[in-house]
Amino acid sequence: MKYLILFLGIGLLAACAPNGEHEKDEEKDIEIENGEVIKEPVEENVYRDFLDNLREMCGQSFLGEAVFHEEDATDFIDQELVMTFAKCEEDKIHIPLRVGENRSRTWMLEMKDDKLTLKHDHRHEDGTPEDLTMYGGVATDEGTAWSQFFPADEETAEMLPEASTNVWNMVLHPDREEFEYILHRHGNLRFHAVFDLSTPVEED
Repeated sequence: MKYLILFLGIGLLAACAPNGEHEKDEEKDIEIENGEVIKEPVEENVYRDFLDNLREMCGQSFLGEAVFHEEDATDFIDQELVMTFAKCEEDKIHIPLRVGENRSRTWMLEMKDDKLTLKHDHRHEDGTPEDLTMYGGVATDEGTAWSQFFPADEETAEMLPEASTNVWNMVLHPDREEFEYILHRHGNLRFHAVFDLSTPVEED
């Protein structure tokens, strides 16, 4: 009888072991905060990974060109494009964009409320904001550490109703040879610029 009880006890321990190990594995995906179990914010990590990848180019400028633009985008016709990773902080990266001699544009990537936002800051030469400025969107949950999508936010839709269906896409190639800035409107390609990251350029 004694051996039978011992045998059954060992069997029960063996049967419980896989479940115990499984529960332990599941706990790797959660963390404790103030005594409460919360899930790790996976999406935010992807946003920060994207910023971290871009941050490696801080202080550098890169030459690009518009490989596609709609006919009404006359500002970009035969113009040299130069983007500069000028301001790099933990939660933000600001990228001034020079189009020919026009330096009015800055792409602003910032973390706000655990989300990644993209804003287009347009300013006059004296630094004052233009009438149409700070439009953009909030990144979706479908991005990666190399590519993020920004559908137009409500502020943009109110400011510029025809841009309410805008979706901006920023793509950093994993080999860090190219960076792409892409805009779709109503599901159709509206603008596409490609920047060569292999050779930084001098920029004032």
